[in-house]
Amino acid sequence: MKKIEPFSLSALERIAKIIGERYRGSEITELFRKAGFFHIRHDGSTKWRFVCAALEELQKQPYGPYNVAKVIEKLCDPQEYFGQAEYHKSNVEKVNEILAYYGLEVNLKTGKITVKSSISPTLHSQRSKAEEMFDSRNFHPDVRTHARPLFVEGKNFHAVFECCKAFDKYIQEKSGINKHGVELMGAALSLKGPLKINDQRTETERNEQEGVMYLCIGLMRAIRNPEAHEPELDWPITQEDSLNILSLISFLWQKIDIAVCFEGTT
Repeated sequence: MKKIEPFSLSALERIAKIIGERYRGSEITELFRKAGFFHIRHDGSTKWRFVCAALEELQKQPYGPYNVAKVIEKLCDPQEYFGQAEYHKSNVEKVNEILAYYGLEVNLKTGKITVKSSISPTLHSQRSKAEEMFDSRNFHPDVRTHARPLFVEGKNFHAVFECCKAFDKYIQEKSGINKHGVELMGAALSLKGPLKINDQRTETERNEQEGVMYLCIGLMRAIRNPEAHEPELDWPITQEDSLNILSLISFLWQKIDIAVCFEGTT
């Protein structure tokens, strides 16, 4: 096999969705096991998002793109589709549509990845500049879900606003606090709030907790609250501004992901 370029986050997401549609949770664990990755076990979360995160982690390891290729080959292995020839063919065609951008294709008979026989010289430029800019940021999966389609369409304002709303809802659900915006962030993430991003045993840990709280408050005050009341034309956001704000949301989302909720602390 020729040298494989790293797959874009968009490509990994599309592959993950094919896998998510194909397998149940326990079968996803088995897929990774058969591909040689015994440590990856489905945790019960949304299937395609779990797979996408797993593929991202595999790609960060040595020989990363080849790790992803091993999972793709197992997905496309015809022996995994006994009595489902048409389904196998359909999935291989979907995968090949993605691999075409990398000069690769899956052989329908063997399930192995090979160099594509004829490659259009424009394949690698078919992603738009906006897609390349967005994918280069390596955003949190939920930021990609809510923001990427809007950003690619040039809707910078809506990409940021939708992410802020989704982030607000995520904290509301995780904390169990029926508030919104600035009020929610203060109640959920203060030192007495239910969401703890660390043990808060040292001054450094307490400072980190409050720092994340103030960043979340600032995000809501600067973005969500004004945008909820201002017309889009009166609140212009450039591509670069949008990406920078989304990077902040991505950072905060990762912090809340690891936070533990202690009920009855408010």
